[in-house]
Amino acid sequence: MKNAKNTALVLCSMLVLMACGKEKEDKVVDGYKPIYADGSDLKKVTVAPTADLENPGRVYVYGEYLLINDQSKGVHIYDNSNPAAPVEVSFIGIPGNLDFSVSNGMLYADNITDMVIVDISNPAAPDYVNRMEDVFPLQSFPDEFGAFECVDPSKGIVVGWEKTTLNNPACFK
Repeated sequence: MKNAKNTALVLCSMLVLMACGKEKEDKVVDGYKPIYADGSDLKKVTVAPTADLENPGRVYVYGEYLLINDQSKGVHIYDNSNPAAPVEVSFIGIPGNLDFSVSNGMLYADNITDMVIVDISNPAAPDYVNRMEDVFPLQSFPDEFGAFECVDPSKGIVVGWEKTTLNNPACFK
C-alpha cells in the first residue's frame, strides 16, 4: 500500500513538473468586440429620408410597410406595397438600438438603457414622442454565444457588438 502511494505521488509530481514552464499558446478565434460611444449623442433620436442598411436585425411588417432594424443604429421604414421593389421612406436613427415593437402607430425601441417612443402613423415623417429612462440594463455581452472581448467601462458605453478575430479572449457566453 505504501509502495502504491509513493508511486502515485511520484507520478503526480512528474505531471505537475511537465506542465510547468510551457508557454501559453496564442488562441485566435472569431468572436465579438464591443462598440463604444460616449454619452454626448447617445440620446439623440433623428429622422432622415434614407440611410444605408448595414447590419440588418429584426424585420417587422406594419400594414404595407416593412420596418427593419439596423443593429445599433436605428430602424428603416420601407413602403412594401410592391414587395418586388420595396422603397425606403425614412430612417429613424436610434443609437444602440437592437430591438423594437409597434402598437397603434407607435414604435417602441431601446436606446441603450432607455425606451423611446416614436409616432410612425405617417411613416414618411416619424415624430419622436417620449423617452422612458433606465428601462433596460447596460449591455455587458453580445446576444450571440461564443467568445467576446470583455467590456471596459472606461472606454464608454457599449452601443453594439462587431464580429471580429480575437486573440486570447477572456470572456465567453
